[in-house]
Amino acid sequence: MHAHRVLGATALLVLAALAVPAAYAATGTARYTVTDLGALGTGDFSVATAVNNAGQVVGYSNPTATTTHAFRWSNGTLTDLGTNPGGGFSRANAINNAGQVAGTADRIPGGFGYPVRWSAGNVITDLGGPVTNALGVGNGIDPAGRVVGGQRPNSSEGNPLGTLYQVDGTRVDLGANLGPATGINAVGQVVGSPAYIWRNGTVRFLPGFPGTGSTAANAISISGQVVGWAGAGLSQIAVRWQGTNPVSLGAIDGIMRNQANAVNAAGQIVGTADPQCVPCPAPRAWLWQAGTMTALDTLIPAGSGWTLQQANGINDRGQIVGAGVHNGHMRAYLLTPVFSATVNFQPAGAPRPVGYLADTGAAFGPRSGGRTYGWNVDNSANARDRNASGSADQRYDTLNHLQKPGGARQWELAVPNGRYLVHVVAGDPSTTDSVYRITVEGQLAVSGTPDATRHWIEGTMAVTVSDGRLTVTNGTGAVNNKIDYIDVISG
Repeated sequence: MHAHRVLGATALLVLAALAVPAAYAATGTARYTVTDLGALGTGDFSVATAVNNAGQVVGYSNPTATTTHAFRWSNGTLTDLGTNPGGGFSRANAINNAGQVAGTADRIPGGFGYPVRWSAGNVITDLGGPVTNALGVGNGIDPAGRVVGGQRPNSSEGNPLGTLYQVDGTRVDLGANLGPATGINAVGQVVGSPAYIWRNGTVRFLPGFPGTGSTAANAISISGQVVGWAGAGLSQIAVRWQGTNPVSLGAIDGIMRNQANAVNAAGQIVGTADPQCVPCPAPRAWLWQAGTMTALDTLIPAGSGWTLQQANGINDRGQIVGAGVHNGHMRAYLLTPVFSATVNFQPAGAPRPVGYLADTGAAFGPRSGGRTYGWNVDNSANARDRNASGSADQRYDTLNHLQKPGGARQWELAVPNGRYLVHVVAGDPSTTDSVYRITVEGQLAVSGTPDATRHWIEGTMAVTVSDGRLTVTNGTGAVNNKIDYIDVISG
């Protein structure tokens, strides 16, 4: 991909920004705080593209008036990731929980772009191979560091095709009819356009709406939830695929071009409604959860001065990144929920997942990380770490029991009274001898029986807490109940 083509898209966004007279007004109590991530060098422009569970953000900015470089933001510090040796352009598109970054960089200023990977220590590796004509892009990265994107075949002048790059840099072409890949999850499912899921050489195409053919899959969650867009007449509709069918997520301000860009483990989806014309109304960033699409401008503090135009990434803690107009400049932002708690149930001493607090079975009380949570009685003897090869990650490999003789039956988390989105996962990679029924605030959140093809059952629901404690316990009919992890996000 030519660097100037990316800059052209950026210029279009800036022109749209200039048409915005003022920030949209927030309504009610703010659900997020907003952080301006700044810009590199002497630049005044930045866009955030992705965020991992550690809260590290990547994207791109202009360190000078004529250059664009990839950046990493972490704990208040913005770092220029640089370019390939001799290059002038780079862009970061994805980051995994280990801090490895996927993106694109040229080799000479103004030349073709190629897929690249940065290490956690910011060392760049060009994955594009020796053929100059084989331009490409790196769009996603899995926990092991495998990068997905698109690249031209060596002998082609056509568009890039879907490609996966192994940890050692070996290139795997996904198939002749598959466009660039846009995302990959922890179990190796790859998505791209036209909307498809690829895994280990097997491809499944995702349909569009009846009578239309245009589709794009932009992201996939750890549980396999795919989001993107599907055409319908003159409209481009943000969708999630439910089974084999696209389901509309709704619209913002009647804007006809809308797409979902990212999805987290809890099923929260973020995206952008963009008229894609000049002059036109400015794009708007949005969040979809529990069946409702909401403009992000309305969820931040009133008077913040922000107009949020892109929502490009979301992590499992509910943090959202993108770009918006702030004090007259297009800037990368990080939204952080006013309250969130992500807790993994595990034995003491087991590795703790990035971005998660560890519950090791202790009775209710204050914990590190400033949260208060725990069981009605000590339950540490019933925590397990399976070390099973079939677990998607550590969250799916550890668990605690809710029905062991003499063990705990109830777990609670201290929270401010209010509304919360709660995501609960139950399962065991080693056995299927359970019937999972877990309630949150008295409402059934998880319900299902595992089998050889589905070891984990999960659910997401909105609940209201009025007594200062979010309560999790066994539902009627549960047998050998277990809980793996829980995500609690205000709103």
